[in-house]
Amino acid sequence: MMEIELQLLMDPAHNAQLLKHPLIRAHARGPARKDDLTAHYFDTPNLHLMRHRAGLRVRQMDGIWIQTMKAGGNTLSGLQQQHEWETPVIRAWPQLGKLRKAVDDKRREVLDLPDLKNHLEVLFTVAVQRTRWDIDFEGTHIELALDHGHIEREGQRVPVNEVELELKSGTPASLFAFALRLLDDIPLRLSYTNKALRGYALCRNSGGVIAKAAPVVLPHEASTAQALVSILSNCLQQIQGNEAGVTGSADPESVHQMRVGVRRLRSALKLFCNVAPCPAALQNEIEWLGSMLGAARDWEVLRDISLPRVPDDATNDTGLASLRAVAQQTAREQRAQAVQAILSPRYTRLQLSLALWMQEISASNSTNDDAELAAPVAHFAHRTMRGLHKKMLQRAEKAASGEERAVHRLRIAGKRVRYALEFFAVLYRQASSARYLEALTDMQDALGRHNDVMVASRLLGELQQSYASGGIGHAVSFARGYLLGQASANPGIDDFHHLGDASHLPRRA
Repeated sequence: MMEIELQLLMDPAHNAQLLKHPLIRAHARGPARKDDLTAHYFDTPNLHLMRHRAGLRVRQMDGIWIQTMKAGGNTLSGLQQQHEWETPVIRAWPQLGKLRKAVDDKRREVLDLPDLKNHLEVLFTVAVQRTRWDIDFEGTHIELALDHGHIEREGQRVPVNEVELELKSGTPASLFAFALRLLDDIPLRLSYTNKALRGYALCRNSGGVIAKAAPVVLPHEASTAQALVSILSNCLQQIQGNEAGVTGSADPESVHQMRVGVRRLRSALKLFCNVAPCPAALQNEIEWLGSMLGAARDWEVLRDISLPRVPDDATNDTGLASLRAVAQQTAREQRAQAVQAILSPRYTRLQLSLALWMQEISASNSTNDDAELAAPVAHFAHRTMRGLHKKMLQRAEKAASGEERAVHRLRIAGKRVRYALEFFAVLYRQASSARYLEALTDMQDALGRHNDVMVASRLLGELQQSYASGGIGHAVSFARGYLLGQASANPGIDDFHHLGDASHLPRRA
């Protein structure tokens, strides 16, 4: 069977509030049920099951030991979908023979590793007190659970306090709608990893990782609605994949990649705005998130890339060192504000609202309510690419003068073409799209370096207002002039003309 659930993290201080929440009282079929659950998670020392995207646990429920294997599936905005198989066992240890009979062929191959049973060991244990309700909400049956406890491995513990909304019957959209109602009163955060993944992270002692944009999986016969949802899901995967790095580390690349994810998201929404306009309130919230990440990224670029280009012996005083210290402190403050934004209920509401809107798009596609959304995406993609290509060349003509606003608009137009080609890459011949993308990337890199200088100039101009005189004031003026002097008057603009007319677009697959 396929398990579909939404997981949300909650501070234990709000547990009592959840237990008495009027939304639960209004929609629960009966009183809450409480269980003390201890689950042992098994794998080999070299993590054979995890490497095959599978998890195996044995847990006692109502006096019966149950082995469960979960595998495959995906996660979108916290909505986790996994294949699940369960069979009873006689003790707290897996019985692989019974499990082989229950799983599908793909998972059976994973279990057929020679001598697997002799290499299994308990990697970690999850112990929680679970409070659960059966909920009827908007025609959907939901199992709501509050889990409070910990994950343990070799004396190390990670606390667990989360709310799970599991879909028993009905539509996934109701999970998001129910979560949004809870969020009105209780601060919640979406979780993209289940207990098994957190346990494996404890085994591997792994922290946050950098998540770059992954290829978009898009069937050739996909409808426009299916393509939109797949593309938005891909953008969200990059955004969500960098949250832990932004909030739990000082690595500037995590902010950069999360910001790129937001830019790709905004670009995707603009691409499809005529066939599926994003609600204005939701669009505003996405722009808010982009601005928070953008401020943090701009100051980290100034600190780490732009100011180090200014030679240390450029001035005869200590102003340059003081300027770098100010940039360091401001970058930390902007990073802290971005972290607070990501940890806020406002960000959770944005994610849930976006996911709910995407569910509505999927529903309209399945019922063919909208002819444009139900039409094949290939026609939409080719028409869109031609239009974006033409606009980019027009902006290159205007940017030839070197006027800064025109150069900026060209950079944005180039990004939109690049993102669109990445979104629709499967619809084009690989070789020709790779050549076109390589040319775009080279030009974007040149414009990006130019933009870094312009942003540095703007930020240093803001500092000049605070440090009008003295050593740091002189250093600000010098650094700003030095960086502007290094900027190219025509940063790769002529290269855009090499793409010529629409005949240079990649060929259809």
